[in-house]
Amino acid sequence: MTSKMKCLLLASACIAGLPAVAQAQTEAAASTPDTGASNDTASDANAIVVTGSRLSNPNLEQAAPIMTMSSKTIALTGQQNVENILAQMPQIVPGEGASSNNPGDGVATADLRGLGAQRTLVLVNGHRYVSYDTNQIVDLNTIPAPLLERVDVVTGGKSAVYGSDAVSGVINFVTKQDYQGVEAGGNYRLTTYGDGGQYDGYLMVGKNFADGRGNITLYGDYMHRNGILQSARSYTANAQTDDGAGGLMNGGSSITPQGSAVLNGTTNIFGTDGSISPYSSSDAYNYASENYLQIPQTRKMLFAQWHYDVSDHLKLYGEAQYVDNKVTTQLAATPVDDDFEITDNSPYLSSAAQSWLASGDTDGDGLTTVELKRRMNEIGDRIQVQDSKAYRALLGAKGNITGNWNYDVYGSYARTHLVQKQYGNVSYSKLQQALLTTTDADGNLVCTDQSNGCVPINVFGEGNISQAAADFISVDTVNRSTIVEKVANASITNNNLFDLGAGPAGLAFGAEYRSEHGNYDPDEELASGDVIGFNANEPISGGYNVKELFAEMDVPLLADMPFVHNLAFNGAARYSDYSTSVGSVGTYSVGLVYAPIKDISFRGQFSRAVRAPTVNDLYSSAAQNYEEAVDPCSEAVALTNSNLNSSCLASGVPASAIGSGYQTDSQIESYNGGSTSLKAESAYTYTLGVALQPSFLPRFSMTVDYYHIKISNYITTLGTQTLINQCYGTSENGYTPTNTDACSLLPRNSNSYNIDGAIDDLTNAGMVKTSGIDFEAKYSIPLNFGTDHSSNLDIDFAGTRLISWTLSPDGESDDAYSCAGKFGVTCGNVYAKWRWNTRATWSTEGLTLSLNWRHLSPVDGDATGYSVEHIKAYDYFDGTAQIDVNHMFTWTIGMNNMFNKKPPILGDNQEQSNTYPSTYDVMGRTFFTGIKVDFQ
Repeated sequence: MTSKMKCLLLASACIAGLPAVAQAQTEAAASTPDTGASNDTASDANAIVVTGSRLSNPNLEQAAPIMTMSSKTIALTGQQNVENILAQMPQIVPGEGASSNNPGDGVATADLRGLGAQRTLVLVNGHRYVSYDTNQIVDLNTIPAPLLERVDVVTGGKSAVYGSDAVSGVINFVTKQDYQGVEAGGNYRLTTYGDGGQYDGYLMVGKNFADGRGNITLYGDYMHRNGILQSARSYTANAQTDDGAGGLMNGGSSITPQGSAVLNGTTNIFGTDGSISPYSSSDAYNYASENYLQIPQTRKMLFAQWHYDVSDHLKLYGEAQYVDNKVTTQLAATPVDDDFEITDNSPYLSSAAQSWLASGDTDGDGLTTVELKRRMNEIGDRIQVQDSKAYRALLGAKGNITGNWNYDVYGSYARTHLVQKQYGNVSYSKLQQALLTTTDADGNLVCTDQSNGCVPINVFGEGNISQAAADFISVDTVNRSTIVEKVANASITNNNLFDLGAGPAGLAFGAEYRSEHGNYDPDEELASGDVIGFNANEPISGGYNVKELFAEMDVPLLADMPFVHNLAFNGAARYSDYSTSVGSVGTYSVGLVYAPIKDISFRGQFSRAVRAPTVNDLYSSAAQNYEEAVDPCSEAVALTNSNLNSSCLASGVPASAIGSGYQTDSQIESYNGGSTSLKAESAYTYTLGVALQPSFLPRFSMTVDYYHIKISNYITTLGTQTLINQCYGTSENGYTPTNTDACSLLPRNSNSYNIDGAIDDLTNAGMVKTSGIDFEAKYSIPLNFGTDHSSNLDIDFAGTRLISWTLSPDGESDDAYSCAGKFGVTCGNVYAKWRWNTRATWSTEGLTLSLNWRHLSPVDGDATGYSVEHIKAYDYFDGTAQIDVNHMFTWTIGMNNMFNKKPPILGDNQEQSNTYPSTYDVMGRTFFTGIKVDFQ
């Protein structure tokens, strides 16, 4: 790019009134002919390309706020995975990532505004990217960080421009275009404890050809990350639980390696000699130490992109990706918690235990049904290895039709195939078979049913299961799933349709066809429902398609008048016809940009967006989950509140058990599934903002934007606690039931009286509202010292203030709960009211020093009664040094979490690892180093 061209583009950005964002986009536009968001040709080569629009015009900016992270900033983070890079943008609430072991399936997701990753549309070069499973969510691990030119985050509903899923906004990853040369690099990370090593190496080769009319860029990388067990950190080695007196104690699960049985409401734990004693909370099993704190990962990636200008009327372009990603998650050994028949006089049992069991033998057949609770440590930990292979290909053509009319046509195909291998599972039928024993003619203990090579099993006491018995009941399974997406898109644009005297107006219109299809092929054992901990899981195959028409228009209305430096309107609309029960839906957006003087501009946008149910939402069968919930019938209040007492009696809890504290675990087994009758979510969003670049303060810019989002027909599970509240009422309403139909979804175990297998399927019942203010400020200060007697100090601040975040699972305002400034079981995440990221970077010829400050404000628990109901403000500091030699060799070194800040440790109101590991750093101080060699 010539210096004259740069000046022209920067001047256009200043006229637009949004310098902080526009400058970054302008510079990228010149080196990025195709972001998939415009139809550049030779006639409009110097137009600004803006994520969130198909139109490009140097005199217009979008009404929606955009925040950008440049490749330079990305390099200074020292992060190798995109998930960690995005986590430094305050609008992003961390989703699943490297510390998401349970829940988690080894992927990394982006969650804009905390509304869920499925409501954030992730694009690469303006196009939909490859999903990792039938939830149709992009795994950020599949996006190559070193290839990125920038990352754009667009706030507000963008369904009118991009279609479904752009409810909270759009994240667009823009790759480097027209790269010429060879670049190789490697990075390494290690925690201060000497574990969790992560390394990667990459090679990028680019070549211009045909006198610069064409380019091909190839990229490949390999990344490996070592796992860390929770036992490696003192603060995660033991599962913490509330001690009932305002403190924390080592806790765990009531399902222990010793084994216990529940009979007529009484729980006894077994000794190694088969004896019994009453179960107490001190017997709880610490499952935490076996869980991963950082899940291991190995990734191989190939990425190719190319374009060739045949003429002004035909420019061919394409992309191709292949990603092989393998991750492993690990949980403590299988917890058995089911009803089984046990032989009363088993020789494995003491005489006292035999007598106790015989007391429940009502028909005198020598067998008693009990709720058996046993941790199957002899079989080993539950290990899940997920190997996904993702493919994507995109081919397009664009060019000039005639005059100012241009076209862009492309098609893409993306496919992800996931193989999931599970080890450490247990067969219910074989365990039941092995529990029923007798003696043969020689006096040997054998299975009553000796088929299948049955081996008698001794579950009464820790370590008593023989290897032969463990082999007999254990089951290894393999599941396979595939998601395929096909997209065909055609658009026509005119960036100079007419001129009202304030600049050329633009028009874009077109059509799109998209098909989504997924299938799930479970292991035969899982499909049968015989594997403990899994509901019967039938094979699934389903999908849908959508046909769409869209249009977009930008119109400069006034310019260069008194009190009107610039006034422009933009709007977009889309009509979508889904093949599912969603049917036909419409989306739209309208926006206005007003700059009374050159130094300041105001912007606003209103939009309607939708999210159609995914393949998983529509077709998934019931899956087991353990949800944090409290059964009020187990609490002492059930003895004193007559409403609650009568409801508990009606649900099958005997009077003798009510209020006795029979619920010994904070989690309740639940099952979640999809529904083909789901409708589309609809979201109404608006943003209002101001952008400043005062002429009296050169190199300073600031933007402030208010956003408001309301989602109706919110697709969600009600949550087991909500079902319980509906069935039994709450303390706030005197335990008056509000929906007695919910009681049928809360079955109880006849022995323990616990709620056992709550039915909590997806529904359109919910409603969510959130609002807040985003801030961004940039200031560059020239200094008179440095290696070349000059340098710059760049200060970059980006923050967000969360004003409100409320969710009503059933759409009723009386049941809505507020999560702004809160965390806990109900909210399910940390919704800090203030999040900000401030980076100060000093740079001179060949040397860069950077300090980053990440801040989260204090949060309070979303419910009372927990030992920890407040988390103080958290501040993390990262430091980076970068040495560049002749723009050919770059060495980067630094550390994240410089002061080794420990995460907040919580009891029963946490997500996993005794905290919220995606929000608070659980690894500790991490050192990183990297080298880059560039031959151009």
